[in-house]
Amino acid sequence: MKTGMRRQGRWRKSGKRGVSPIIATILLVAITVVLAAVLYVLISGLTRGPGNTPIGSAFAVSSATDGVCSVGFCYTFTIQTASSGVSANSLKFQVQSSGGVITAFTNVRLIDVSNCAVGAYTTLWTAGAPATPTGGPASCAGGTPGLTSQVSSGDQLILASTTSFNAAGYVFVVIGTGSYSGTIQAAIP
Repeated sequence: MKTGMRRQGRWRKSGKRGVSPIIATILLVAITVVLAAVLYVLISGLTRGPGNTPIGSAFAVSSATDGVCSVGFCYTFTIQTASSGVSANSLKFQVQSSGGVITAFTNVRLIDVSNCAVGAYTTLWTAGAPATPTGGPASCAGGTPGLTSQVSSGDQLILASTTSFNAAGYVFVVIGTGSYSGTIQAAIP
C-alpha cells in the first residue's frame, strides 16, 4: 500500500504544476484580441459595398430640362459637382418610375464642356462603347474618346428615349461602380 500511495502522491505533485496565473491571463487576453480583430476584418468586409466612396459625395447632377431630339424625347442633366477620379466608366444609369419599376431608354450621352461626346451608354445598367464625336468643335472630331474620360462640373448627360418620362414620379438614377458605391437620383420633369 505504501507503494501505491507514493505513486499517487507523485502524481498529485506533478498535477499541480501548470502555467502561472499571470501568464494564463496574458494568453487569454491575447487570444481575445486576435479573435476580435479577425471578426472585425470579416464583418467590415460585409458592411461595405464594392466601392469605398459613396457616389453622392463625389458626384451630383441637376434636375432635367426636357426637349425634343431625333430619337423622340431628350432630357438634359448638368453635372454640378464631380470630384477628381470620377470617370465615365464609374457611372451607370437607370430610369425608374414612382413604383420603382426600371424603364427602358434609348441611350445616355456624356457631353463635355466643349460640346464633345465623350461617352455613350446603352441598356439599363451597362456602359457601352464610347460615342464617336459628332458635331461640336473640330478639335474633338479627330479621336475616339473612351469611357475613361474624366467627368467634370459643367458636363452634361443627355438621356434620349422614344418614351416620354414627363409623367410624375420618374427619376434618373446614377449608380456608382468601381471605387464608387451607392446611387443618387435626379428628378425628370
